[in-house]
Amino acid sequence: MIRIRSNYAPGGKMGDVEGRDGSAGQGELYRLACLAAEIGVWDWELSSGTISLCPLARKVLGLPSEGPICLADVRALTHPDDAVEMRAALDRALDPEIRSRESYVYRIRRGDSGDIRWLRANGVATFGKVEGRTQAVHYSGSIEDITEREHMRRALVESEARLRVALDAARMAVWELDIESDAVAPSVELNRLYRFPEDARPSANDFRSRYARGEAERLAQAGAEARRRGETQIQTAVRHAFPDGTERTFMLRAALAPADCTGRERAIGVVFDITDQARQEERVETLTHELRHRLKNMATLVAAIASQTWPRDDRYEGFVGRVRALAAATDLMFGNETRSATVQELLESVLKPFRTAHEPIDIHGPKLPVPEPAISGLAMAFHELATNAVKHGALSVPDGRVSVNWHHRPDDGALCLRWTERGGPPVSPPDQEGFGTQLLRRGALPPPNEVKLIFEPGGLVACICIRSERPV
Repeated sequence: MIRIRSNYAPGGKMGDVEGRDGSAGQGELYRLACLAAEIGVWDWELSSGTISLCPLARKVLGLPSEGPICLADVRALTHPDDAVEMRAALDRALDPEIRSRESYVYRIRRGDSGDIRWLRANGVATFGKVEGRTQAVHYSGSIEDITEREHMRRALVESEARLRVALDAARMAVWELDIESDAVAPSVELNRLYRFPEDARPSANDFRSRYARGEAERLAQAGAEARRRGETQIQTAVRHAFPDGTERTFMLRAALAPADCTGRERAIGVVFDITDQARQEERVETLTHELRHRLKNMATLVAAIASQTWPRDDRYEGFVGRVRALAAATDLMFGNETRSATVQELLESVLKPFRTAHEPIDIHGPKLPVPEPAISGLAMAFHELATNAVKHGALSVPDGRVSVNWHHRPDDGALCLRWTERGGPPVSPPDQEGFGTQLLRRGALPPPNEVKLIFEPGGLVACICIRSERPV
């Protein structure tokens, strides 16, 4: 049997509670538990308006450790912006018809320092008959300082809100797939992008049903091949066909996530709409194909005009040969990049129109392949360098010379090529960057590739490094 002397002693100290055998009773155990959890306890006697606070509760509120406390003292600490909501919560707790036991979070200004702190309070009202009417006679509960947790929670909410705005602006959604169960984690942004109701929970197959014909099989094959190669990431454009007949192209990026505590294997990634970009790339590809075709036709036409104009002597054969070499270089620059080529083969093809009988261009280096994504870009770069040399540099004078050499850079495996001009007119850095320089540095060979132009007094030097591990 438990004998309770008093719940709280005057002055804010909890009274002693013990069992008949002298051991600690339930009240003492409760006090120790609250102390360990850094939770203060209080009791409000409504008839007198006196509030009894344990020492920890006084400390949380910044009140004196001794002396009586009344309701006005505690209410004066409540932040003005939270006072109305706090009073409404209190009214619900003390209303005999409602008897709410809700937990409420609010701010105070500490009584000692004035610092703003976030508190969580829980209370339970005790009801009794007063003059024949049922009403609250005691209101008891706990109080806890949660300032640090509340700041972290609010920072997380703000971060999520900023992320949501960024995702909406980019028409992007984050997704997560449980590979074993083939279940997609619900996401408002993902539903919106795939035109499902925002509160829907579509399955993985529901999302796949939006793919254009053949895309699901292509994605599955690409994922399987990536895993066989030991890769944990994949990036690909995916064509979609929606029920209303519209077609969109999304960029899908995914990575295998570390297994969670349950050992589940997950893929996490983002998906965003690149339809406008994809359509623009298709138009550029069409125009490039048309330009390639017309340039080849023009070279054929020029050769035909030459045959009608000049006798078929050595000068004619030399001219027509250079025109055909120029057509071959053009085809290489605008052709299919799935071919393979060595550096020597590429340079021989691109520079052939600029070479003459006295061989002003010296090409030498080891037999190395050109990374396939860089073939067209590198062909364009050397065509531009040769054209510039003919117009302004070493190839514009009879005694000028050009040398090209290459090697693999040992630290990162990049393919490095060096173009060196000598014997031409003196050169100096241009006052402004022209189209040719822009083409070299950002158009044909953009980062992460490296292009450095050095305007030495004896002639231009171009250093080009192709990173084979990343696409141009």
